[in-house]
Amino acid sequence: MSFSTLFTPVNIGSCSLRNRIIMPLFPTKYMEDSMVTERMTEFYRLRAEGGAALIVLDCPCLDFPRAYKGKKELRMDRPEYRKGIKGLVKAVQNEGARAFMHLNYPIMKEYDHKVKDATQEGDKWVVKLTNHMSLKEADEIVEIMASGAIQAGELGYDGVEIQASYGALIAQILSPLFNKRSDELGGNTEKRARFLIKLIKRVKESAGEDFPVMVKLVCDEFTSGGLNTDEGLEIAKLVEKAGADAIVANGGNKKTRYMTIPPHDVPQGALSDLSAKIKGAVNIPVAAIGKINSPVIAEQILTNGKADLVAMARPLVADPDFPIKAGKGNIEDIRSCVCCLEDCSQKGAPGIGRCCSVNPFAGSEYKWKIEPAKEKKKVLVIGGGPCGIQASIIASRRGHDVELWEQSDELGGQGRLMHIAPFKEEMKDVLRYLTCSLGKTDVIVRRGVRADSIKIVDHKPDVVLLATGSETRPFPIRGIESEAVIDARELYERETETGERVVILGGGDIGCETADWLATGSRKVSIVEISGNLLSRMKRIPRERILARLREKGVEMLTDTEVKFIEESRVYLRDKGGREFIIDADSIILATGSVPENSLQKKLSNKIKAVIPIGDADSPGNIGSALRSAVEAVLRI
Repeated sequence: MSFSTLFTPVNIGSCSLRNRIIMPLFPTKYMEDSMVTERMTEFYRLRAEGGAALIVLDCPCLDFPRAYKGKKELRMDRPEYRKGIKGLVKAVQNEGARAFMHLNYPIMKEYDHKVKDATQEGDKWVVKLTNHMSLKEADEIVEIMASGAIQAGELGYDGVEIQASYGALIAQILSPLFNKRSDELGGNTEKRARFLIKLIKRVKESAGEDFPVMVKLVCDEFTSGGLNTDEGLEIAKLVEKAGADAIVANGGNKKTRYMTIPPHDVPQGALSDLSAKIKGAVNIPVAAIGKINSPVIAEQILTNGKADLVAMARPLVADPDFPIKAGKGNIEDIRSCVCCLEDCSQKGAPGIGRCCSVNPFAGSEYKWKIEPAKEKKKVLVIGGGPCGIQASIIASRRGHDVELWEQSDELGGQGRLMHIAPFKEEMKDVLRYLTCSLGKTDVIVRRGVRADSIKIVDHKPDVVLLATGSETRPFPIRGIESEAVIDARELYERETETGERVVILGGGDIGCETADWLATGSRKVSIVEISGNLLSRMKRIPRERILARLREKGVEMLTDTEVKFIEESRVYLRDKGGREFIIDADSIILATGSVPENSLQKKLSNKIKAVIPIGDADSPGNIGSALRSAVEAVLRI
């Protein structure tokens, strides 16, 4: 398959790009003590090596110490900090990509005393600058940001991107929903755009007319009272007139963040119609952004004239070689972003930070290298789910003699069921990619083999990797053996008929996604959760979206509620206030969490030298933790 438009060169002002793929800002938080780290450099270097044409790098603190956010923010106010940034920029450029500095300024201002409209956070008082800053302060911020552009040029960046979206300071100044000023920076669209227009002009004046300026512009907030597309078009024209060289047509704000960072339920290319309208209003290049996670959709956006470039952050986190693979037409080899937001958003994965659910190497590239093993070993992997497949692939690539045993006739384990809940069709790609990759190795795959200790010992492996997954956590209450009780896994596996009245025990990911799946037509669904919150481990955006759908579907959500016992098809409950009540149910779905299934480990003790549980067999988690567990174990063999 050819993607000829996607791989046509293009210019942003004086900056020439080798193709139409931009990696927009992905705040890694990989810096330490505000300095560039090896982890950060290698992460970005590989995305440049993989073929991205332009990478927008993290914004350093422009106003130290007044606007300093802490040690996970870059600084450039001293030589030691600047040296690291220069090295990062050069690492990107040496791989043929261009590097822009992201220009932004914090929206909050801190005081050590109470001021009007401030809220207290610890021993500080904070207030939003949008309506609080004086015109003099606004001019100072413009000069500070323009100075940042000058420093960007001195540090070797190819240009800058001004952040005027995602509810940041400039986006809020542009918004009629947030901007309540009565001076020259508030009121009609032209007045609300003055701050941004002044900034663009000052950057051009100070950094040079030939120094490229790209604006990441909120063009529609998708909320009542917010900035709409008509105003977005008007602002885009002003941005062009002020001297900007390109626009990234973004959308959404903090309240509609699902349009800025789209989860499962937002369609591919969700903002491409918006970029098409902006492109029709200006003569500078316009980039589309928002769930452009395949080369097919990227090419369609470009060939249909909806944009001149495409911006994709998470797809390049999922597969840094996305551009190279697409350029060669090898789309089956692309590890696609599935838009789960599990490990890449907010603080990322516990103990790791921002990484990726489908790419176990993301954020660990600097330390995890697939190199030939010093000693070739006979490796047996038990379990053909995603974790077992991933372990087999890496072990084979390292040169080990690998066999994978799967007890069923089909590979995939629980991975075969990940796509069934609403809007999760893209999860199919996890297993597609893994099985495709497995087929390109020398791994011997044996299906329909139920492993036991005798068979394993007879095989004489040097290492056994137990990817045997998990099982539902026991729920020791009276009546759990009732015929009305169905394990959630069995429900997904067999799609058992549930009847019209369903009670789901457990309000975690599985419980709530099951409710989302079952709550159709006249079916009445209740979720019972003993803690005070549903989906307590899910990231904010997908959590907000699922809970909104559950409310819309009329799902009853009973938190702080204990299951006392089950009697045939009746569930006896007690809430935190001590009220006891009963719900009748045709089906009672058990979604109470998981425990490791690693019984073979004890049986193989003292019989096999190395028996290593991985993935859920070690510690139940999400798909990302399972894949990382597999890689980490295999790299140590």
